[in-house]
Formats: sequence, structure tokens, C-alpha cells
Amino acid sequence: MLKSVAQLLQSKDLRTRQALRFGMPVLVFLLLMVIVGGAVYYTKQQEREANQKKLISNSLWTADTIQFQIKRLSASLDSLASDSSIYKSNRLKASLEQLARSSPGLVAVYRDPAVELVGSYTQQLSDIALMKIRQQVEEAVNTRMLLKSDGVIGPFNLDDFRYVASVNMGPDGYSVLVGIIDLDRFLQEEMPKWLLESTDVTITDLDGNVFGSATRRPLGERPEFSQVSELELGGLALQLRTYSNSDGRPVLLSHVFNSLTVLLLALLLGTFLLLWRDSRQRLEIEEKLRDEKQFRQSMQDSMAVGLRVWDLDGVIRYVNPAFCNMVGYQPDELIGVPQPLPYWPTKSSEEYKLLVANVLSGNAPPDGFETVYQHKSGRLIDVLIVEAPLRDGKGEQTGWMSSVIDITDRKRSEALVAEQREKLQAASRFALVGEVATNIAHELNQPLATMVSFAQAGLNLAQRGASVDKFAQLFEKLRDQAQRAGRVVGSVQNLVRKRKPQREHVRVDELVDAIRFMVTSLAVRHDVRLHFQIEHGEWVLFVDRIMVEQAVVNLVKNAAEAFTAAQRIRNVWIVTRSNSDVFEIAVRDDGPGLSLNNPEKMFEALVSTKPDGLGLGLSLCRSVAEAHGGRLRAEPVPTGGTCFTMNLPMALKDFIDDERPGNQPNQSSATAG
Repeated sequence: MLKSVAQLLQSKDLRTRQALRFGMPVLVFLLLMVIVGGAVYYTKQQEREANQKKLISNSLWTADTIQFQIKRLSASLDSLASDSSIYKSNRLKASLEQLARSSPGLVAVYRDPAVELVGSYTQQLSDIALMKIRQQVEEAVNTRMLLKSDGVIGPFNLDDFRYVASVNMGPDGYSVLVGIIDLDRFLQEEMPKWLLESTDVTITDLDGNVFGSATRRPLGERPEFSQVSELELGGLALQLRTYSNSDGRPVLLSHVFNSLTVLLLALLLGTFLLLWRDSRQRLEIEEKLRDEKQFRQSMQDSMAVGLRVWDLDGVIRYVNPAFCNMVGYQPDELIGVPQPLPYWPTKSSEEYKLLVANVLSGNAPPDGFETVYQHKSGRLIDVLIVEAPLRDGKGEQTGWMSSVIDITDRKRSEALVAEQREKLQAASRFALVGEVATNIAHELNQPLATMVSFAQAGLNLAQRGASVDKFAQLFEKLRDQAQRAGRVVGSVQNLVRKRKPQREHVRVDELVDAIRFMVTSLAVRHDVRLHFQIEHGEWVLFVDRIMVEQAVVNLVKNAAEAFTAAQRIRNVWIVTRSNSDVFEIAVRDDGPGLSLNNPEKMFEALVSTKPDGLGLGLSLCRSVAEAHGGRLRAEPVPTGGTCFTMNLPMALKDFIDDERPGNQPNQSSATAG
């Protein structure tokens, strides 16, 4: 066995030698701990046995004392009941009072077969309680008289008042004294203080119900030691239960032994810790050497990035498998090979030599640089290289560590994304051109339709031979509509190109008159009755007139086209009003109402509820409102229909007031945003 241990100590396995180095002291220490633990356990058991024996002795002494005191009290009562000269005279009460003073547990005495109260010797019992006690003991007393037998009856419990009764009869069989004994008070007064300091004394019946207890200090819910003894009181079988805890006073020899043992263990533990620290330091040094040896192998197994080590002369000293897989060469084809290196592109050797010289001189960018390598198969590889100084244990630089990342796929993805972005931009420009053309066509429908109506009116006038003045008025209106069409084109272009509207000061009543003129023929065509409710017609709005007119006309047109064929009464209201500092133009109808659950969705482009609708009208109307710093909203009307409300900014109210004769400029203003 000793030979085997020697072989293990000479083993080259560091962990085996370290285990033996630690194992022997640990084994000795553990054995000593077992011995000390056993000794302490034995001492504790001895102390427990001594305490238990002491409790048993105290319990037997207590039982004897209780029985003796109860017998003495019963004997005193029996002598008083047997002495007719005292029992039948007034001296009985005085004798009982003297007996109660010498026997603290005696709290009341009853006499005669009728169990009448002779005296009460405590203030804790009321007259009602004494009457209840009489009722509880009366039956048992009568039974004892019939049997002509003295003894103790009970135990009884009256509202947490726990007691027994001593029944004592004279020789004639009719002289009876019943002494009520309070068990709690009896134990507290009769038991010595030295006993109650360490012991809890309890009297119970055979079922474990407590009828008396006494202690000087609480022992807690679970005492260490307990003892149950039989207690016979004048023929009444009870139990005496005693409880105690360890007194905490160890034997002197045990104390000295434990102290010396603890001291010895502390010295051994200190020696062991010093030995463990020494051995641990040596183990850590050996572990570091082994870790250093396994460093390159760990990098080869774990790194996904290509790693390459240059020495200060520009010669490769280390490459990991990831780098070899990247360029297609084995380590022996790269390590120690002079420049030019095999993975350099053939036609760029001089350029790469300058690049390596720049790296070795410490001028490589800290964030890395991109270059191209050539795989052994001939394909080119885009790589990202980050160079960092390689230092030894003394902090001196011995070379450079290169982290090489293959970014060929990333470069290819970036080129593809750029190509797709160009295609997407071209498609967006094409879609924008189509949208502008569609918007212009949509907005020109109304002025062109008006011009067609005026042209038809001109033909009718020509057939009737109308005067030149009539034709002049007609041509003037045609000119206005043509100019309006031109302004529509310009306004839509400005809106699409995100240019600001061409604003001007327009009176509210003039704006409403122009709208009235453009929607009258529309109302006749759709059999719609128009209602105009105009407030503050003299106010001036600072808006793009053509855009606002077209937006309101679009809203009226949508309202007129929303009515179903079965609806005979068709009303559309055009209302202007001021709300706080906002001027509003509202178009309300009594048609079928909104058909979309989300009213905001109808303002999106290409969303329409009409079979032949383009889905651009409401989108353009909202764009007009937002271009003027306002907004357009749609709300259902409780009585049926829909109300579209457009908020518009107002110009200065006194702009019109200044035009009236006799008015002076006023600095107050009413604006809406």
C-alpha cells in the first residue's frame, strides 16, 4: 500500500498529486472532527440524562408533596366535621378561616347534606360563581353521603376556574364539610420557588385536560424534558406532568475538555489553511502554464473569425482553422513562408507588401480596413482586417494579432440592395407621375364640365339670335373657367410637389358665391336641394382660393352622389361658422351615412365606397385642409347622414372694415389655425 502511495506521489498528473497533498491533512482533520463531535455528543447525552433524572426526582417529590398537603387538608376538615362541639357551634367559621390561612389552596367550604356555603376565602369568586360551584359538586357530595365514603371529587372547571372538592363526613353520617381546592393557586403557593424556577408543574386528568399549572418562567412551546407521574388524591386518579429545560451549566470537566478541543481544532484549521493557500498558489501557477499551452488549441476550436499572428519581421507564426478555411491553405503552407504570401492576388504583390509594412509600423486603422484575398481555388474574397498588438508577459510587443472576417456575402448583399433601391426609386417616380396625372384629371372634371355647359348655352343663344352682350357674358364666364382649370393644374402640382399653396385674401361671401355657382348644376342633375347657412360673410380668409373651392365642391359632389335611388328627399347643407379661433366650412347631408367602420380610412388614397370612384377626392380634400394648417374630419349625423367639416385659417377681420368708408384701422384680429 505504501508503494502505491509513493507511485501516486510521483505521478505526472497534477490533479492526482494535488489531491494527495490535500487529502492527508483533510482526512486527519475530518477524523479529529468526528472524535470531537462524538465526545461533545457523549457529554451532551450525559447532561441530558442527568437533567432527565433530576426532573424525575423532582416529579416524584412534587407528587408526594401534593398528596401530603391534600391529605393534611382533608384530615383537618375531617376533624372539624367529626367534632360536634365545633361543627354545631359558631366556632366552625373561625376554625375554617384559620385553616384557609394555613392552606392557600382552600378557597371555599360548604356544609350539611344541603351543601350550604359556610365561607369563601378568596375575592376571585363571586356569589354567582359560588352558587354554580355548589350546583356542580352537589350531586357528587350526595353520592358520597349515600356511600358513607370520604374522598376527593372532581376535577371541575368553571369559566377557567379549575378545582377539586374534598368531601369529609362525621361519624354520624350527617355532619359534612366540602372544601373547594383551587389547583392553580394550590400549586403556585405550595410548590417551592427553587422548583418552579426550572420546572413547569401541571395537573391533568387521565385524558390530558389541564386542571392546574404553575411555573416561574415560561419554557417555550416545546420543553426539552418532560415526565408524567400518577397522582392519587383521596381516591381521585390524576396525572402530574412536569417539564423543564437544560439549566445551561455544564460540568467543569466537560467545559475544560471542550475548550481544549476547540483550541486544538483552531490550531489545526489554521495550519491546514496555510497549507491549502500554499498548495493553491502552486496549483494556480501550474494551471496557468497548462492553460497557456492549450491557448492556441482552444482558439482553433472556438473562434469563427480568422486569426493570424505576425512577428515583427512580417512572418506568419500562427493561423487558426477559420483562417485556413477562408483562404484554402493548410497551416504548414502559411507559417514561416516568406512574402509574397500565397493568398495574395498574383498581380498585386507589391501593393500587399506595402500594406504589410504599414501594419508592422503601427499605422493600421484602429477600426480595421478592407482588402481582397485570393482563395486557393482562384476566387477573390472580400475581407475586413483588424490589427492589434501582441504582447508577452512582460508587456513587450512581439508581433501583431490579425482578426480577419470574410465580408464577401455582405458586399454582395449590399450591391443587391443598392440595385433594388434604384429600381424602387424608378418605380416610385413612375407611380408619382401617374398619380399627378390622375389627380389633375380628377380636379379638372368640374371646370371642364362647366365649360361644356357654357358652350352648350352659347349654341342655344346662337340658335335664338341672342345679342352680343349675352355672348360677351358667356365668353367671360368661359374665360374664367379656363383660367380656373389652369389654376387647378397649378394647385395640384403644388400639392403633389409639397409646395406651399398660393394664398390670397378671399371674402367668405365671395368664396361661397363661387361655390354656389359651381354646385347649382350639380344639384339639379342629382335632384338635390341645397341650403346655405353663412355666418360672418364679411370675414376674409387667407387661402388658396382654387384649392378650397375645389375641395368644397368635391365634398358637395360626394354628398349628392351618396343618396340612394329610393331616397326622394335629398338635402345638402353648406354651413360656415366660427368656433373659438377656428373658421369652419361644413358640408352636411341627410343621406345613408358612413359605410365604413373606421371614418379615417376613407381619407386614404385609392379608398372609395362608390363603384366607379377613384378614391382620390377625400384624400385631396384632406391634403388641401392640411396644406392650409387646418384639418378635415367626418362625423355621423344623429338624424342620418354625414357631416364633413374643414378648418381654415382666417385673415385679419379688420381687413374688410378698413375698406368701409369712415372706418379706421383696428389692431384687433380674429385668426384660426
